Amino acid sequence: MCVPDKLLVLTVATKETDGFRRFLRSAKHFNYTVKVLGRGEKWTGGDYTTAPGGGQKVRLLKQALDQMTDQDQVILFTDSYDAIFASGPKELLKKFSQTGHRLLFSSESLLWPHRLLEDKHPHVALGNRFLGSGGFIGFLPSVKQLVSDWSGADSDSDQLFYTKIYIDPQQRPCPDVYWFPVFSETACDHIVEEMETFGKWSGGGNVDKRIQGGYENVPTIDIHMNQINYHREWQKFLLDYVAPVTEKMYPGYYTRAQFDLALWSDT
Repeated sequence: MCVPDKLLVLTVATKETDGFRRFLRSAKHFNYTVKVLGRGEKWTGGDYTTAPGGGQKVRLLKQALDQMTDQDQVILFTDSYDAIFASGPKELLKKFSQTGHRLLFSSESLLWPHRLLEDKHPHVALGNRFLGSGGFIGFLPSVKQLVSDWSGADSDSDQLFYTKIYIDPQQRPCPDVYWFPVFSETACDHIVEEMETFGKWSGGGNVDKRIQGGYENVPTIDIHMNQINYHREWQKFLLDYVAPVTEKMYPGYYTRAQFDLALWSDT
C-alpha cells in the first residue's frame, strides 16, 4: 500500500497564472507536497495553437527525476494551469493502488495530435480509448523508464512522445491481461511469511530443475507452492476463482489447473 508521505506532485509552470495559483491553493488545502519545475524559465514548448508542443515539460521532468533515488516514491505529474485537486493524497493513492499498476495515465475521448494513429490504439472496455499527457502517476522507477529515451526538442509534442510508447506493443506488454483482487492483505502476509520461513528461493536463471524440461523461459526468483506442500490448495484456488474468469474472457482456452485436475482424475 502506498503511503501519502511517499507521494510527490511534480508540475511545470514557467509563469504564475491565476490558474496556477488556484492549483497551488487546492494542493495546500488537501496537504499535497508539490515541486514546481521550470519556474522563471522561458517557455519554449510551443503554444499548442499552431503545432503540437510540450516537449519542454518532458525535459524538465526527466532532469528532476534524475536527482531522485527513492524506489518507493510515487510521482504524480500533472498540468497546473487548468487543474485543481478535489481530494487528498490518501484517496488518490488508494485508487492508484487498487489498479494494481506501476504507472497510470489520464485518458481522453479524442485522439491528438495525429489521428492517423487511431487504428494502432488498443480498444478498451471502459473509459476513454486515447492517452492524455495532462496527468499520470506511477512509482519512480516506472516514471524514470518512461522518459528515459527522451531526446526531443522543447517544441516537440509530449503527447505524441507518450502516445508512441503506449501504442508500441514491445513497450506495452500484455494488453489483454486483466487484474482483479483475490487475496486479502492478511492472506498475502501469511503466504509471504510461509515462503520466507521456507527460504529456499530459486536462483532466477533459465535452468530450473523444478519444472518439466528443466528450462524456464521467463525466470523469476520464487518458491513454488508444491515446495511448501500447498500445491493442491493452490490448484483448488485456481480452479474455483481463476478458471471461471479465463473461460469467460478467453473462450476456448483452459488453465493449467484444469489440465492438472484431469490428470488427478486419472490417477
